[in-house]
Amino acid sequence: MSTATLRGPSPNYDYVQAEHYRITGPAVPSTAKLARDSVRAILAVTCRPRLIEPARICVSDAVAHVLPLMSGPFLVVGVSVHPSRLIISVGDACRDSRSSRRTMRREMDAEPVLRLLCRLTHAAGVTRTWHNGRIATQVWFELHNAGAAHG
Repeated sequence: MSTATLRGPSPNYDYVQAEHYRITGPAVPSTAKLARDSVRAILAVTCRPRLIEPARICVSDAVAHVLPLMSGPFLVVGVSVHPSRLIISVGDACRDSRSSRRTMRREMDAEPVLRLLCRLTHAAGVTRTWHNGRIATQVWFELHNAGAAHG
């Protein structure tokens, strides 16, 4: 007979080691530049220079897609820098919703504004949530440190 010790679940070190940033600005077209420049600064400081240009292009496309659909006064850009990847979300600040609809990648590719974003990212999606007549749209995408192109 032998005894064994069970280990608890391993923590997700990729998430634990991530650095999270949040940029908020008014829901106006000039916020796209603020978002692009902020993402550039974050990636420069976190030593991800190869991801700067693909991330800036994708942020521009995400802002261009979200702005006309917004129901709130503020645009929010979330940046999560993980050891092996980068996840960015761009969306409406009014996210008090209870129901949601997700757009699949092939549906996103049909949107002219999101076509390049789909080609540059490893993963991407659009989420629309609603509650009490308010709709919030969020575009998110993921880039990997090894290279941004997905094909």
